[in-house]
Amino acid sequence: MITQSSRMRIDPAYRAPLATAGLSSVPAVLGTIGDRLAAWSRTTDTIYAALPGSNLAVYLKRYHYPRLRQRLRLAFRGTLFKASRARAEYRVLASMRKLGIQAVRPIAWGERRRYGLVRSCFLITEAVPEAMSLATFIHTFARGHASLSADAAIAVRRNILINLALQVRFMHEAGFVHRDLFWRNVLIRPLPNREFEFYFLDASVGRRIRVKQWRRDAIVRDLAALSVMAPEFCSRPDQLRFIRAYLGTDSLGNEERQWLELVQNRSKELHASEEQRMRRQSIFDRIGPAAVAAL
Repeated sequence: MITQSSRMRIDPAYRAPLATAGLSSVPAVLGTIGDRLAAWSRTTDTIYAALPGSNLAVYLKRYHYPRLRQRLRLAFRGTLFKASRARAEYRVLASMRKLGIQAVRPIAWGERRRYGLVRSCFLITEAVPEAMSLATFIHTFARGHASLSADAAIAVRRNILINLALQVRFMHEAGFVHRDLFWRNVLIRPLPNREFEFYFLDASVGRRIRVKQWRRDAIVRDLAALSVMAPEFCSRPDQLRFIRAYLGTDSLGNEERQWLELVQNRSKELHASEEQRMRRQSIFDRIGPAAVAAL
């Protein structure tokens, strides 16, 4: 009887770089310390690692379930017969990219099971050069680390809001909802001439929803999650500008205002837990010099 098993799937384009880095097996990935710790919680850690001999770097997000009751809880949620969380997120990110949604590139997943129960699993994604979480960018921008004039700061802020709104709208019009769309789960990458691009990550619970009411409820949550951090970065007129860009309208009618009220109320419900999570994550935030210079 097999009591323990391991499985790993690697994108063929990344097999050689991961093998060179010694990250081509489940034990190796679970045992590596990488270059630095990027995030941590009671059951997860995320490691940043540069791949030697190439210009690539990756993030390894690992889920650990050392207690039997944790593994049983996961089994009741479907992992006994279905994919682990890491494998599910790999599939979701790959699906997003096929739809043309700008998500980080998943390059490998792996899992270790004992008696069929997930004990550990991991997802490896390609690091986006000089990108940072939108939450980190907000703190940097709001605290004046970027040397911009007042007019330039306004222009940058509006550019970010409008382009983010358009990208989120594209995602929702494709029928996909992220369902955990906090600003820590959106990467922003500065481009030349104070332009920006965005990448979505941590989409393990995201999916396409075809039932209209369910999709509408999930979209409300997506936009509510985005708006939790908004007051630290932009004014209420700027937030309305984001909504108008998302809706593709210059003015809000009664139906749109009622919908916006739903978003605002949901955002208030999410605020306390997200604020606590952001305080923990701030310990790990790092900003590359080129990213700051690009501002």
